[in-house]
Amino acid sequence: MKIVTSYKLRVTSYTRLRIKPAMTKGIFFTCFLLSAFCFLPAALNAQIEIKELELTPEMEEMVITQIKNLPEEEYFLYGITDRSQLMNLHIGKPIPTYYLFNDTLQFRNLWLVPVMSAGDPLFLAHIMPKNDGQYKLRGFNYMAGGAAPIAESIHNYKHKDLIIGSVSVPSRREVDYLIIRKENQDIFVQMYDEITDEYLKGEYFKNEFSLSELNNHLNEERMEAQKRRYAQVANKSELILTLELTEMLDSVLFSHVKNWPDWMLSYYGIKERSQLEHLHLGKPIPDYTIANENLTFTGRWRVPVMGDGEPLFLIEVQLEDNGQYRWVGSGSAAFAKIIHNYEHKDLIIGLIQSMKNSFLIIRKDNKDIFVEVRDPATREVLKNEYSLSEVLNLLKK
Repeated sequence: MKIVTSYKLRVTSYTRLRIKPAMTKGIFFTCFLLSAFCFLPAALNAQIEIKELELTPEMEEMVITQIKNLPEEEYFLYGITDRSQLMNLHIGKPIPTYYLFNDTLQFRNLWLVPVMSAGDPLFLAHIMPKNDGQYKLRGFNYMAGGAAPIAESIHNYKHKDLIIGSVSVPSRREVDYLIIRKENQDIFVQMYDEITDEYLKGEYFKNEFSLSELNNHLNEERMEAQKRRYAQVANKSELILTLELTEMLDSVLFSHVKNWPDWMLSYYGIKERSQLEHLHLGKPIPDYTIANENLTFTGRWRVPVMGDGEPLFLIEVQLEDNGQYRWVGSGSAAFAKIIHNYEHKDLIIGLIQSMKNSFLIIRKDNKDIFVEVRDPATREVLKNEYSLSEVLNLLKK
């Protein structure tokens, strides 16, 4: 049974101005709005606040001790070719990390610290603050994708002394752009240009952007990626659990779940490890989103994992561009049980999830009905039913 996907949705675009609660009354509110518009160009051109990390001997010892305790068989992953390199370790200048969220640059509370051996870069250590004001080592970045490790690429960058930060977007690299302050301007430099990546001959530090240019560039990339993705998965919302697909998911599922600690098994509704021997898959539920004014299949399904007829949790299965299927995540027991106990569960033909609301899609009396998973006000589940136009109004509020 296929869901109707010819709905046309009109989404109004709003420009939001964030205002502190203390400024929202009377003349203060009016003055704030006037000043915001009067100084808008200056605000847009404001420089990034540099987040500094003062390195201490204790911090350096923490990093170096961890490296010296690495198993020797893992040395090659970190660019260590000779044990003598461990005798000359030191750390370099920290680079604060940022990410772009809703077109806004936000500090990740994390620094990348180059680990050096006799002046040569090996890899990057990740250092972040703890709640008690101290710092901890979160891990290392080593042998990342591209033609050379990230630490080496940054070390060889001609403007490395101008670096004030790095930016990561959802990608394979962890560092997608470096931020440099050059001639009193903040410039975002693309780490690696994959468009020219033929046999790993892409270009480093080729493209430079302002923040607004970078936002436009990334938004265009996302839109193009979404178009390609939706074109690949169009009219493929039915997932047939063939024997081959079931065996693959069972194999991945069991090999993954059996290594979970007991507390995590409990979170996913598994009371005893013996239940792992009787897992089976339930009816897949396709994921939809609202895109380009249409209800559009995302290429993902939520598949209940059952134990003795009861739902334990959900797994997420994704259709890849090459036509293969991949397990991409898991969900807690609570949502699986809500669906399983729903009186119209046999009518479910889809699911929409957004930051605000989630809706099951059921086909009832030849109509597509959107059932709110949980009412934000009353916390009641699967009580409110809407048409698509009503859902759209709810998501716009």
